Amino acid sequence: MKFTSFMKSSALKGAGAMVLTVALGAGLVGCGGGIGGGAVAATVNGQEIMEQTVTDYVAQFRTDSGLESDEEWGKWMVANGYTPETVRQEVIDYYINQDLYDQAATEYNVTVEQADIDEALSQTKSMFESDEAFNEALEASQMTEEDYINEVIRPNLLQTKLADAVAAAEGEGEGEGDDALLAQAQSMADQLNGAKRSSHILLTAEGDETDEALLARAQELLDQINNGDISFEDAAAQYSQDSGSAAQGGDVNWDKLGTGFVTEYQEALDGLEKDQIVAAPVKSEYGYHIIKCTDVFTVPEGGITSTDQLPAEFLDTLSYMQEANTSQNFATWFEEYRNNAQIEINPMPEGLPYAIDLTPYEEQAAADQATPEGDAADPTAQDQTDGQAPAADGEGAEGADAAAADDQAAAEGDQGDATADGAAEGADAPAADGQADAAGEQDAAAGDQAADAGAADGADQAQ
Repeated sequence: MKFTSFMKSSALKGAGAMVLTVALGAGLVGCGGGIGGGAVAATVNGQEIMEQTVTDYVAQFRTDSGLESDEEWGKWMVANGYTPETVRQEVIDYYINQDLYDQAATEYNVTVEQADIDEALSQTKSMFESDEAFNEALEASQMTEEDYINEVIRPNLLQTKLADAVAAAEGEGEGEGDDALLAQAQSMADQLNGAKRSSHILLTAEGDETDEALLARAQELLDQINNGDISFEDAAAQYSQDSGSAAQGGDVNWDKLGTGFVTEYQEALDGLEKDQIVAAPVKSEYGYHIIKCTDVFTVPEGGITSTDQLPAEFLDTLSYMQEANTSQNFATWFEEYRNNAQIEINPMPEGLPYAIDLTPYEEQAAADQATPEGDAADPTAQDQTDGQAPAADGEGAEGADAAAADDQAAAEGDQGDATADGAAEGADAPAADGQADAAGEQDAAAGDQAADAGAADGADQAQ
């Protein structure tokens, strides 16, 4: 659990917006007075971060999280493994990164235009049912629209554009749009060749139904499909217990775009041609599957020469992989950039309002842990801000992920829909672990960037 990039509310994050930070930038730098008001907490290439900025940041977090009292604040720090010193360090690290992003943007001539902001704001609003719902989310997050633009949209756009500029300068961004996708597709031609798209109908045991009875029920449905009594798609919609794919006529997308289906499913699919249905229901740990191969991709004899030759789902996956790769490369670059910066962090002054003695709360926590099993624990010792904990640590790598997430939320959502389209929402399906084999290692590299991708409703299911 990290302290920086505090969330006031998850209301906007759930719609694809980035972490809602509080008290960012000049809004706090201008604050004066109080303990440490004139002191410098740190310098970044000569640029000062004031101690009061850090203090106000912490104060705002405490207010938003209901931790105004020293008792609640002390319990929260102990419960989450913090001390006043580590709280200060993480907030300073956050501001260091923000200053470095701004400095790097100046070096690379990166600016954020009003048109970019308007587009990003429009995309975020479109994720809500109405402007009123968007405004309610802002209010719940204790932000105005102007706050959201200045504290979320603008910084994220700046970091996204900076990542692109760095990639271009490093020679990693050569090629734009379809050209870049085509080059990547050509490099993966062998992997993509022979990819199969499939649909399935999943039947699971009901009540005390035996396996023999379940198989008989699946076979009966398969016979009805083969006899033309019902179409495969209608049968999936009516009878499949993989609810996510059922709504899509059983479609679980392409096999080469994911980590793969469960073994029994994949082996059965491998033996099918386009439009062919399995001869008998296929048993897996999820139940019995009736599987249909709906499409097969074959690399043209002359190779892949145009993106028009690729299914839309392939293009979505390749695009996402590029974004993930750019994010990881930027994270690596930023880490080096920060290491080369002249950063000085001054000792922590005495008397800061958030620097309380944790001894009584540590002792109470230790006593609570020693409470015999079955005894009720003191409810006041619980974390008072569940769901309020910060979401990012402000370090360079994660900052890079954060930079891309807001601007790419819609694209990633589309990617998720492409790679997990139709998969079920429960655990009753054949997919092993989602749809991104082609992007598997890239997903890991992307880290938090894919966390908000909205399509995974079933990537672990019906594939």
